[in-house]
Amino acid sequence: MIPGGIVGAGTKVVAVVSGVHDAGDVLAELLPKAAISWADADDLADSPWTIRAPEAVIVLARTPTDLRRIVSLRDLLPAVKRVVVAITATPSWYDAPHVALARGVGQRLVREVHITRYGTSGWLVATRLGKETPAGDIVTAVAAGGTGFHLAAYPLPAAGLGEPGLADWRPGDPDVAVGGRPEPSGIPSSDLAVRAPEAAWPDDRVPAAGRASWRDTAWTKAGAPDGYPVLRAASAVTPDHLPPVDERSVNPRGFLREPPQDIADLTGHAGVWGVTSEGRELVRFHESGLVADADVDRLRPLRGLRLNWRPAHTGPVAAARVVAGLAAAGVPLVSTGPAPIWAEPLLGGELLSHLATPGDIADDLRREEHSVRLRRHALRAHGTTARWHALAAAAGKPIPPDPPISVVLCTRRPDFVGFALGQIAAQRGVDVEVVLGLHGVPEEAVAGAVADFPLPLTIVTADAAKPFGEILNRAVDRTSGAYLTKWDDDDWYGPDHLADLVLARRYSGADLVGVASEFFYLEQIDVTIRRRWSSEVMADHVAGGTFLISRETLRALGGFRPVPRSVDIELFSALLRAGGCIYRTHGLGFMARRSARRRHTWQEPIGYFLHRAKEQWRGFRPSELMEQA
Repeated sequence: MIPGGIVGAGTKVVAVVSGVHDAGDVLAELLPKAAISWADADDLADSPWTIRAPEAVIVLARTPTDLRRIVSLRDLLPAVKRVVVAITATPSWYDAPHVALARGVGQRLVREVHITRYGTSGWLVATRLGKETPAGDIVTAVAAGGTGFHLAAYPLPAAGLGEPGLADWRPGDPDVAVGGRPEPSGIPSSDLAVRAPEAAWPDDRVPAAGRASWRDTAWTKAGAPDGYPVLRAASAVTPDHLPPVDERSVNPRGFLREPPQDIADLTGHAGVWGVTSEGRELVRFHESGLVADADVDRLRPLRGLRLNWRPAHTGPVAAARVVAGLAAAGVPLVSTGPAPIWAEPLLGGELLSHLATPGDIADDLRREEHSVRLRRHALRAHGTTARWHALAAAAGKPIPPDPPISVVLCTRRPDFVGFALGQIAAQRGVDVEVVLGLHGVPEEAVAGAVADFPLPLTIVTADAAKPFGEILNRAVDRTSGAYLTKWDDDDWYGPDHLADLVLARRYSGADLVGVASEFFYLEQIDVTIRRRWSSEVMADHVAGGTFLISRETLRALGGFRPVPRSVDIELFSALLRAGGCIYRTHGLGFMARRSARRRHTWQEPIGYFLHRAKEQWRGFRPSELMEQA
């Protein structure tokens, strides 16, 4: 399967394995003529291989999620001239990986790269290098090439891990310090660390939180739900005792709005949790409770999962990780009974409440609303970013603030300014300022609406003859936020609209995120329609009044074209041509308005919308997630 000459007969190879149970057999098949010594990623301390002076390194990961665990251990891998990365299963949306090397590593380092399919859904990347190079650099480059992120960094405290078995606490971060020894310069190798409960941290300048591994919390060791010491002291247990969900790998991407299969069961089998449907096992999760992106992809065709809490699983931490991971991916979960005593301290009462009251998931819209509620809470409470923010807060370490958002609202209709500003003021979980562009409108016409607005607001005026793109650029020049978003004056937005966009950007890595124009209220005939659009996908466009983009990216594209219309489409096209990407998240928090009496930038007759409607209702019928609308 590896092209001839990449790893020849007798080559001394050391291998690192993550998530593959029959690793010895797989490695023997991949490298039949090589001399191989392999070790699990959890056991990488103190160079566990029997081969010295290896000539090649092979990394064998079950899924991209498992590969990202090894990225956090990159410094433990030796330097060689040949590195092979094999991933046995990837999600259906996963593109062919590539080697996204850092620009500072030097020219002509990579002499050959062979990328081939491995099995039915896996990939194999074989490289030959011009000089001995830390294999961790190549592993990081391959992992980064499949995530969509331009940088593999996190805006979090620099992290330390006490041992390789704690890699789940900081997945995909190439800057992790394993072991905790100070740098030669005398600077601490990390700002905050996670260690085993009884272990000491070698640098007393670094606060270190004791966290048990999944093996230490298994039923075989704890004996019963009250045998786990941390759970006995329920007042001391919080969700930050649970390893985080790797949100850059396990997230809502690939969600199916109309699944072809019925609900299945999440239950125990052979000591671990898995998913069975009509007697057939679809997924068996790892003993640690790790949920991988390829596991989620196999579950997308299901309408949902019935959660059976019976303890036929590894232990409380492993079981809670499965639930948190599936919820973060937006898999519709329905609890079949009351949660056990150990669940609430680890998962939190709000998530358990959503599991217990899912609504009618037989209805496609109610099912998607349930999925959005689960993913919102799980990603914000159990993602890597959330977990390390909680650890930093507990240790008294500074937490990076949420990036401020500048809302650009440009209008020709002063009577809608108060309506739009009221919805912006209702946004939750974001730091917002507004730049109001008045396009041929005198300031005194909006004085009342502006006076009642509680957030920072700047007014920019322009003559009505100026093209729309020009007034947008004038407004952008007056903004100060790290992110910019465009707002329509007459459409409806849910109170979590902006927070959902920030969350989608965090897990997608896209340069621009937004939603589709799914819901329309046709005012002149008093009908609500929903059009057929896919969500949680990379796309070539989103609704113009919903997108979020960083200030730097918009400036790099030259801002908006100074044209009277189609400014959004022009921006999207320019971004895609420049090599950027667009992500479309769910559209349940946005509803567009169409009225024959008002001027719309996008003008189509009523019949255009009715012809494209997947569903329609009499009257004003937004999604329940719109709340105040």
